[in-house]
Amino acid sequence: MGIKTCNCDVLIVGGGLSGLQSAITIREKSPSKKVVIADLGGGASSEVMGFCAPMGAEDSPECFIEDTLRAGAGENNPEIVSRLCRDASSVVATLEKIGIVFDHKPDGSYDMLRSLGSTYHRVVHYKTLTGETAMAKYKATLESDNLVEFHKARIVKLFKKNGKIAGALGFKDGEAVAYNAPSVVLATGGGAGLYSFSSWTKMLQGSGYAMAIDAGVELTGMNRVQFEPCVAVFPEQFYGFPIITTMLFEGAKLIDAKGNSLLKPDMPTPAKRQLAEMIASAVANGGDCGHGGVWFDISGVDEKLFETKYPEYYKKLRPIVADYKDLRIEVKPAAHTTLGGVVINAKAETSVAGLFAAGEASGGVHGKDRIGGNAGLEIFVFGRASGESASEYNGESCDISADCQEFLATIPVGSDVRHDILANVGNILDTYVGVYRKPEDSQKCLAELAKIRADLQANPPNNKEHYLTCCNALTTAEQLAKF
Repeated sequence: MGIKTCNCDVLIVGGGLSGLQSAITIREKSPSKKVVIADLGGGASSEVMGFCAPMGAEDSPECFIEDTLRAGAGENNPEIVSRLCRDASSVVATLEKIGIVFDHKPDGSYDMLRSLGSTYHRVVHYKTLTGETAMAKYKATLESDNLVEFHKARIVKLFKKNGKIAGALGFKDGEAVAYNAPSVVLATGGGAGLYSFSSWTKMLQGSGYAMAIDAGVELTGMNRVQFEPCVAVFPEQFYGFPIITTMLFEGAKLIDAKGNSLLKPDMPTPAKRQLAEMIASAVANGGDCGHGGVWFDISGVDEKLFETKYPEYYKKLRPIVADYKDLRIEVKPAAHTTLGGVVINAKAETSVAGLFAAGEASGGVHGKDRIGGNAGLEIFVFGRASGESASEYNGESCDISADCQEFLATIPVGSDVRHDILANVGNILDTYVGVYRKPEDSQKCLAELAKIRADLQANPPNNKEHYLTCCNALTTAEQLAKF
């Protein structure tokens, strides 16, 4: 029995902003190339409020590079950091050309926010809707292009011929599809959705990391998971909702159960990792405000400023209290950004010809910790870099349908639905791979994951797609757990 096939010049795995930016760039640089974007939805790009760019009079790409390398504690790749920071201003110009009007002050300068880890105010933004607006504009452009197709499909495995990328196996509407593509861009996002308590959707399972390993590509820095410091745990209706930390520079405070302020006026600006550690430490030392977190007191922010600068947050949070002086949310750290990823160079190329990676799927930009706003910038800069490289690459097309069929024949099928597998993975990661991690916890985590993998193989689900999804999730979880 045959397998469905789809032929294209470039397969982009992931329809978030890095994937869309890659596609836009390919269509600009190589108008004759057919592009397929395979995506299931549910990524993080629509939540991007803004991104870093050294647009201030006192700021510079050099200072931006210095901040990024300092936050990364020498674990990031200087070549990649240089491209990130030096291309930032051109990202602003590109988005303005497609109609995004960034917020400005009355004097005409950019109304930038100061993010954790930055020396200067550096986050340019269109209200809190930068990512959502950019996605809508890019999608509208690509959907009107007859050489671009959007497939609601899950890609589970990459295939090579003679050491070069030849395509991928996916599932579309439950049916296996062989994607014959000499170029593949991994824009699959991060793996924080594997955690039970995460700031992101459960769709972000880090499948790109697992597929890259299987294809023979190295990963870097996968033990560096950034926890968003301030994610709501109470009131219940906001559970899992990230509270933007730039408000801490506008008068908001973090207060523990004893009434102590975690941030002192003379304290150096903490990076995200440091703030997450401060909150976790306060909770562990008797500062728990009732639900495992501390209070994020918004009342110190001028209400008019809160309403105009953070309109979406204001609409969501202001109604929960009658008196503005009582506005506070209990928060704790949640798994947020996978700081490591697929090893790339400054052109978003991997060690396998024809395979490129961008956005959170790639590694080397952030190192030990990430400046707030750099993830938003990364998706644009390396989305474009991957698109440029994929448009220049001319690999040989071939048919991988027989290879896909042969591979699928090896996948076991059981009789159970097995909905519990990914939930168990999430609980294990929450328990052992948190804000503070120790070598012994890493070993315990890997041992627990090994038990799940053995159980999966002994009692597979009744669906090959689900089995492969779980295998990829376990591979990524194992990478996150390594100390």
